[in-house]
Amino acid sequence: MTRSPRLIHLSHEHASALKLALAVRALTPEDPSALPAVAQRIRDTFERELSAHFEEEEKHVLPRLEAAGRTELAERTRRDHERLRELADALATPTVEGVRAFAAALTAHVAFEENIVWEALEPGAGMSFDPDAI
Repeated sequence: MTRSPRLIHLSHEHASALKLALAVRALTPEDPSALPAVAQRIRDTFERELSAHFEEEEKHVLPRLEAAGRTELAERTRRDHERLRELADALATPTVEGVRAFAAALTAHVAFEENIVWEALEPGAGMSFDPDAI
């Protein structure tokens, strides 16, 4: 299905998030001395990219889902965002488990949005996503 222009932009950001998750998995150190650098990379990327992405979705996408009666999708997205914020914050004290939990949660969240939320926003799903509204 063809994506609306605004969803394409957000999907490109999702691709960057998946690259981070894959890189984090590859970098998860067996050597605990490398753990602070991995955790800091996650926290920096979260602050620089993911935080703004989440805010944009919460401001523009989730209200459209709610208006269309898809509150369950909006609520899950908000819960996912909050969980990812918590996981990133927890990495102020890095652990291998925390790094892995963040990577797994980010991967699952991106799959949920791409495969379920975006499909619900497309015109064929009964909702028209106006790319000029954002």
